[in-house]
Amino acid sequence: MSKKCVKCGHLLPEDASFCPHCTAVQTEKQEIKTPRRWKKKAATTLTVLVIVAAAGAAVSMYHRPKAYEGSAQIVYPGKDKSYKLLLSFSAGDGVTGHAQGERTDTIAEGMESALPCQLYVFDEASGELAGEEFSDLVASCKVDAAPQDGAQKMQYVEPVYNASFPDAAYTSDISYSADSGTNEILWDLTMKNGDTISLHTRLSIEKQEVVTYFAEDTPMETTEELNALLASIEEEVPSDTPVYLHLPAVTYDGPVTFGNHVFGIYGSTEGDAVTTFTETVSMRGLNGNYADLYGIRFAGASGTGLNAYCLVLLSECSFDGWDTAAIAQNGAWVNADACTFTNNGTALKFCTSSAYGTAPSYLNNTFTGNGTAVCIDSLPGNEILDFAGSIFSENEVDIKNQAEHPIDTAKAIFK
Repeated sequence: MSKKCVKCGHLLPEDASFCPHCTAVQTEKQEIKTPRRWKKKAATTLTVLVIVAAAGAAVSMYHRPKAYEGSAQIVYPGKDKSYKLLLSFSAGDGVTGHAQGERTDTIAEGMESALPCQLYVFDEASGELAGEEFSDLVASCKVDAAPQDGAQKMQYVEPVYNASFPDAAYTSDISYSADSGTNEILWDLTMKNGDTISLHTRLSIEKQEVVTYFAEDTPMETTEELNALLASIEEEVPSDTPVYLHLPAVTYDGPVTFGNHVFGIYGSTEGDAVTTFTETVSMRGLNGNYADLYGIRFAGASGTGLNAYCLVLLSECSFDGWDTAAIAQNGAWVNADACTFTNNGTALKFCTSSAYGTAPSYLNNTFTGNGTAVCIDSLPGNEILDFAGSIFSENEVDIKNQAEHPIDTAKAIFK
């Protein structure tokens, strides 16, 4: 059999692969196609990758840090359980699960005060306090104050666990004056897993009307004149109106009793003379009234220098020569800052059923030559008495703590 050349047409043997006349190749070129199995494999691989990527994205979305925002109360869904967080200025409300979204306090012009803003945490399922276990999940906890409508910025202490409020996870003392106005108190927590929690409450301070007496305008040079003035104050000034007394640099040689008001009592100096009491001063504020005493000398030969039946805050005062220099009677509290107690039988004594309600400080006092510098017969609550910077020298007993009340003397000086 023969075939024709694909180019010139000459007859060629059937099995000829080229033409001897024109040298043309007689085999037809064919396209060699790659096997298609790779496409199926690639499609399968792509499908797997898409599924893995989707699963990874889902896992990533699930574990991505989340932000939780609320007002004074919020529920945080932890890994193993959910927690209810709430803010309160009152330990009583806090431990019973009642948040305080706002609070308004009044304070007299020129006065300063503070409130403890507390964060409470509960196991949402059981309702039990869970501050300690929740704190183990927290990387950081911060507080800030945001003034509203032209108000002054309140000062604050960064939140920490405060043994004076053992049921609260964190506590921050918010300081303010009569001019502070309204501030939003902002809490921001960052969890160890990256989640963030934001809460806030509002604190408003209203300025209270006060009545002020100056020695230049009002007779108060003697014990009789001062007591007469105090009697007229009780009759004429409403008990919820604070009273400021600017005393002259004289010596009052008889007992004096301050009645049921918030008192600001300011001593003065003139040459070597200083406002001095040589007999017992009694403070009898009721219904939450209290007294601030500044720059006053209590010089005695026996008896009691200051007899407190309400909260009394002492600053830059001195006590010498008393059997008992200052005592907090039942329902009262005495706080001292930068005061001097010298040669007293007992300098500072607590015999009361009242708790202070915040973290009391006894900073930078000097206790020298007393029989007992600090005597705690009875004192409820968990407030820690902090004596940082206070000096104890040549006392027979520095601290007699029969009530075993919490105290902190780590930064005190004992000589």
